[in-house]
Amino acid sequence: MDYRVAVLGGGPGGYTAAIRASQLGLSVIIIEKAKLGGTCLNWGCIPTKAILSCTDVLDKIKKSEEFGIRVENVSFDLKKIMLRKQEIVESLVQGLDKLFKLRKIEIVRESGCVTSANEITTASGRKITAENIILATGSEPLNIPFFNIDHKNVLTSNDALSLEEVPEKMLVIGGGVVGCEFSGIFNELGSKITIVEMLDYLLPTEDNQVSRTIQTAFKKKGIDFKLKTKVEDVTIPNDDEVRVKFSDGTEDTFTKVLAAGGRSVNIKGNGIDELGIELEDGRFIKINEYMQTNIPNVYAIGDITGKMMLAHVASAQGITAVSHIAGIKKELDYSSIPSAIFTTPEIASVGLREQELKESNTEFRVSRFSFAASGKAKGMGETDGFVKILTDSTGEYVLGAHIIGPHASDLLQELVIVKENKLSLHKLINAVHSHPTLSECVLEAAEGIFKMSIHSV
Repeated sequence: MDYRVAVLGGGPGGYTAAIRASQLGLSVIIIEKAKLGGTCLNWGCIPTKAILSCTDVLDKIKKSEEFGIRVENVSFDLKKIMLRKQEIVESLVQGLDKLFKLRKIEIVRESGCVTSANEITTASGRKITAENIILATGSEPLNIPFFNIDHKNVLTSNDALSLEEVPEKMLVIGGGVVGCEFSGIFNELGSKITIVEMLDYLLPTEDNQVSRTIQTAFKKKGIDFKLKTKVEDVTIPNDDEVRVKFSDGTEDTFTKVLAAGGRSVNIKGNGIDELGIELEDGRFIKINEYMQTNIPNVYAIGDITGKMMLAHVASAQGITAVSHIAGIKKELDYSSIPSAIFTTPEIASVGLREQELKESNTEFRVSRFSFAASGKAKGMGETDGFVKILTDSTGEYVLGAHIIGPHASDLLQELVIVKENKLSLHKLINAVHSHPTLSECVLEAAEGIFKMSIHSV
């Protein structure tokens, strides 16, 4: 065999797996037809957050009067915002390339097809043999035919990252993570945004109280939404004119439409079908706790497994797979993996939601502490939202945690560590938290489980 490990796909799961394999002394090669970093680095997490950092600055400038600071004639340059985004992405891609060069990990920059359980054949005909193969082929924006996606008027999330002008009026199809993040960005830039979502809430996978809070925040910003409504027809009479019919009997015309309704996994046309790998629901690759498929030396990680379509999940799965190949037993607890949504206010969560606990008739305790009661949050002018903790009936062990508010994704990690390690909540409570900080809100919510919060009743 040429290598101990061959990785097909260079996204966050694939490149992390390759680096960890190198660290563990395993010979490794990675096959990636595009740039390292995959969707996350090139078309997802990083570029959207780079743009979001610009709109956050714009939002703060608009609110500057609240802080006694006058700023007049505020404007922005979308081309410069997009250029800054691209420079950040390219810098990080170059950083990955340098890491691979320093670690002497070979990158094959072409598409590959799995031609046996121990072989990947590249587009140029090169046959790469390996004792173990890790499939990390990722996903791409879902293309729903009747949406008439033309990548100019009806856009995917990839297309939205390259717009040269701010749409005057934009419909966002899908009130999930992608839809809400892009809605916040383009609303701040001046677009009149409408979100259409077929379920009862925006962000329907989040805790219900979190969903209601983001809806209230979006309403304040002038974002409209049509809930429990489907798109029935999309037509494009002219450039910058898209007509949409909805299931509630209404129709409207928009400058642009963003289809943010999900992603499809890349398991077609790369040999996975022909290899006889077992699927779940006909869509995702079935894996065990070590990321092995039904073919023991073929592993699968990332979006193609359908577990949690998050970059950090793919990375963690990659580490788990390589650890198993190296003889190190390591399993992944999906119930303790955090997620983050970069709206304003920001959202982060881990574990179970209150509605899930109620539906399963599980006894639990719940505590919620508002950022409005935090001196630090008041000073920042960011008082929307709360920290919410759900525990077992004794109050000792965290079952779930949900934060909506400033720096939610950073604050949640304290609770992730407690949950992942099955620590008593008292361990968190007994740790003195600096004052004045936002972390005190986590402390107060934890104390609230035992009715001992100092700054709430």
